[in-house]
Amino acid sequence: MDLINKEEVEVLMKQRKKGPCISIYLPTFRSGEDAKQNPIRFKNLLTKAEEQLAALEMRPQERKELLEPAMQLINDSVFWRTQGEGLAFFLSSEVSRFYRLPLSFPELAIVTDSFHLKPLLSMLSGDGQFYLLALSQKDARLLQGTRSVVEEMDLSPIIEKFELEFGEELPEQYLQFHTATPRKGDVRPAVYFGHGGEIDSALKERLLKYFRFLDKEVRGMLYEERAPLLLACVDYLFPLYREANKYPLLLEERITGNPEKISAEELHRKAWEIVQPFFQQKQSGAIARYHEQVGTGKTSNTVEEILSASFHGRVDTLFVAVGIQQWGSYDPETNSITLHDQFQAGYEDLLDLAAAQTFLNNGTVYAVAPEHMPDSEPLAALFRY
Repeated sequence: MDLINKEEVEVLMKQRKKGPCISIYLPTFRSGEDAKQNPIRFKNLLTKAEEQLAALEMRPQERKELLEPAMQLINDSVFWRTQGEGLAFFLSSEVSRFYRLPLSFPELAIVTDSFHLKPLLSMLSGDGQFYLLALSQKDARLLQGTRSVVEEMDLSPIIEKFELEFGEELPEQYLQFHTATPRKGDVRPAVYFGHGGEIDSALKERLLKYFRFLDKEVRGMLYEERAPLLLACVDYLFPLYREANKYPLLLEERITGNPEKISAEELHRKAWEIVQPFFQQKQSGAIARYHEQVGTGKTSNTVEEILSASFHGRVDTLFVAVGIQQWGSYDPETNSITLHDQFQAGYEDLLDLAAAQTFLNNGTVYAVAPEHMPDSEPLAALFRY
């Protein structure tokens, strides 16, 4: 899987008003006969995108040149063998980026003056995405998951730093850092540091030193995400790692026992039992606060007010309905907004724009089904002030 973070969103946001921006979302299959349809369905979405470019009166040769990076992917067999649950692809004259993500998307091809980011933002705000660090005496695994899928993350970037810091201290018993998930028959490269036996004061200090190193590196890999992190480990390791930890959303509840011989699928099942109530409680609490604040000036469900507030960093929590677009145009310098019922050249989805700006200003975005909105409008916000 690929990680998408705030820095990536900022790059995509900077393409606003720089010409046609193509956004493609595709649910993908990893294996079997269904997987063979992935490139075919991707090509069909590119055809829809080209039709929209033609409607913008872009000449055929210009369309061909713009779409070339996407067309090259169609026959890239290696690319299609390494998919997640969903593919997000963004293309403009300056940007060509794709993300294979642990989240399935409805098929969508849309061309506007900005990239369509709304389907990604709930995952980026921590709504449904979590991380799991599985620790044992001989094993360390970092996994990224959602409700439907879990993937082991590649810890190979840690190896060189670890060897530089602890190379002279390597004992006979080791803790293994997992690198990329091996294919059948492959040998997984690894780097080790170890511990074992009784926990005395010297061993405790050594473990704390290792865990501080691991915490720092893990936080770097998570790009300051706002997704919860939980541990799978035996009882005596948890308080030591918690003491070393500085990640703000390390959960107190954990998967107990030695995770060495537990498959990623079983860890995923156990982890989701823990994190699902966390997500539900967080979102339910936000909805309750919204209803409590209605009438106080700290909430709004109007596009005009919320869009302006999102650019000024006033939105703390935003609810946005998926599958609904509000077409129009907005100039943040003059705070002028125009709403339209249908898409036309030069328009963008103002709901998507408000969501992206809220995220960039460190707000929380809940992209939810229309029936799960706090009220009947497709946009609702809790303001910071």
